[in-house]
Amino acid sequence: MSAAETWRKEGVLGGRFFFSIASSEGSTTDKFCSTIARDLVDYIPRLAPHVAGAVKRHPSFMRSSLEEQFQKLVIDPIHHSQGRVILVIDALDECKSGLQRRELVEMLSTAVRGAKNLKIFMTSRPDPVIQAALGPLSIKSKLEDRLHDAFHPDNIDDIAVYIHKSLDGVLSEDKRLRLVAKANGLFIWASTACRMLNSETTLDLPESIYDRLVSVDQTGEIDDIYKLVFERVDLRSYPAMSNMLALLLAAFEPLSTDDLDDIFKNLGLKWSSRALVQNLGSVLSVDSSTNLIQFRHPTLVEYLRRCSLASAPDKPNALHLDVTKAHGQAASWCLKRLMSRTDGLKFNICQLESSFRLNRDIPNLPTRILRLIPKALRYASSHWLFHVAETDDTWRSMVKRELEQIIQAPHVLHWMEVLSFTGGVPRAMAGLRAITRHTEAEMWDKASMDQIRRFIMTFSVPIQESAPHIYISALPFTPKKSILHIEGAKRYRNTLRVTEGLEEMYSGLPSSLRGHEFGVNAVGFSPDGSQIVSGSHDNTIRLWDAVTGQAVGEPLRGHEGP
Repeated sequence: MSAAETWRKEGVLGGRFFFSIASSEGSTTDKFCSTIARDLVDYIPRLAPHVAGAVKRHPSFMRSSLEEQFQKLVIDPIHHSQGRVILVIDALDECKSGLQRRELVEMLSTAVRGAKNLKIFMTSRPDPVIQAALGPLSIKSKLEDRLHDAFHPDNIDDIAVYIHKSLDGVLSEDKRLRLVAKANGLFIWASTACRMLNSETTLDLPESIYDRLVSVDQTGEIDDIYKLVFERVDLRSYPAMSNMLALLLAAFEPLSTDDLDDIFKNLGLKWSSRALVQNLGSVLSVDSSTNLIQFRHPTLVEYLRRCSLASAPDKPNALHLDVTKAHGQAASWCLKRLMSRTDGLKFNICQLESSFRLNRDIPNLPTRILRLIPKALRYASSHWLFHVAETDDTWRSMVKRELEQIIQAPHVLHWMEVLSFTGGVPRAMAGLRAITRHTEAEMWDKASMDQIRRFIMTFSVPIQESAPHIYISALPFTPKKSILHIEGAKRYRNTLRVTEGLEEMYSGLPSSLRGHEFGVNAVGFSPDGSQIVSGSHDNTIRLWDAVTGQAVGEPLRGHEGP
């Protein structure tokens, strides 16, 4: 039984969050607080009213800072618990952003100081950002680097037991012992080697694979074993394998075998993802219930990224991944999914009987989403903007017609419905910033893209609260000369009509940004130019949208002096 399972059985587990470099949601802190809050309700039911109360008091909490979300959704409810509450945070090093890792550690340390019954159990590979943040903290109970100490006797003994059990009857004892020594305390090396030797799809004899394993240049060098895995693939399968790995690497969350087959079909390629994954069973796995393809270890993701950055190799069996091309292929597939007449976007996609209920009050909404919004459509709605942003102009020109369609009414409004139901509004706003930052204006109607972003920003609360209010509340109040207002008025004639007070067009950046109570002593732009940050003598820091001048979230408080 794991530590988390033991604590849950004892009734002290408050929540757990597993970071994963292979997942878009699992590799950032965006969903950290909402996930922990949901677990808190599930694991400690007596705190459910307090969490629900926090959501009711702060319906726009997702727009708040990480620290504010954690305080409102987690810390405040925990104050109502008499016993200890343990939060488990696994693989923190797989959070992609160093700034987010540092922010999370510092936030948790502050929280533990303020809530004496809160305990944090955190795991991570050695990471300089995390170590620097944890190092000076006096509140930490223990900071131990044991599992990554290759020479720790526990690690070597565990690997020996694993290899002997996995390869009993496959290799002789002396050869198993040599593999133990070759692993050099690195469990992922041992587990990958054992899967290669036990593979049912290879034509090589175990003795031949063993000879190649022990002949690699350095002990415990995982890159060498990954290289060996891919070199064993039939040269005729290399184009398909490289393309598949590039797609998996470019994907913002795990793809299923069905997704990959659909992408191949969209590209006119007659490849079988199941056959490809089966041949790479030592490094890839498929979930039997969801068919999702997973990398077996983060070190594989890191190795593949290095293969994507390197120049194309001279050797025919050396791996090179074209991730830019893969983003283009994924963008094309996403746009086809969105525009599909059978499984694509449509009006009232969740078949709501009434527009009077908020999303959270709709009975069985999660079941409706799973049944009526296919997984591929949910993926496409969340990530198409980022795939378009990350590819090159050649692929963007290839999907230009589909891009022009998706940003027009009614398709763009139907897309917002999916965002409303799936909680995808914040990601869409980030995607719209990314696509305008990474691409040339002539690729599409820049004015339309900008107005869509302004529409979502302005009406983000009603859009997130209730999908029908995209049409009922948001559309009628858009500026009169905006594209969405003109097209919406033609298409949805029975909605509200606003006769006075509407602006002609979205206003530009105001001459001054108002919000601070005292003088401003520092101003700066975010690296991507999308936001402005300002610090004031009122001891707050504020974020502003650089296009509209609107405040982003609540002021950041905490400083007691300039």
